[in-house]
Amino acid sequence: MHEWDRVVQFSLSGEDPFYLTFSKGTVTISDGTHEKPDLTLEGPEDVFYRLMTGELDLMRAFMLEQFKFDGALRDAARFAEIGDAVRGSVKFPP
Repeated sequence: MHEWDRVVQFSLSGEDPFYLTFSKGTVTISDGTHEKPDLTLEGPEDVFYRLMTGELDLMRAFMLEQFKFDGALRDAARFAEIGDAVRGSVKFPP
């Protein structure tokens, strides 16, 4: 995610809000609501878990209106790359 300096806000049902700040190839997570995120993702927590684990395709989930986003489409598509990176470095429980 080099050269992708963005703030991604998460509003997941049943969870407290949090956001990720991507800057110069690093990412930090913060609790709360950012004043001016570049991208906001909203929906059920289980949908985002399944997106991150690869069980659910981003475009399919979007077309089926399983989540909403506010921001540039290219940022939402770029964010999908995070799921690829997560799957490559983290072992999820079965």
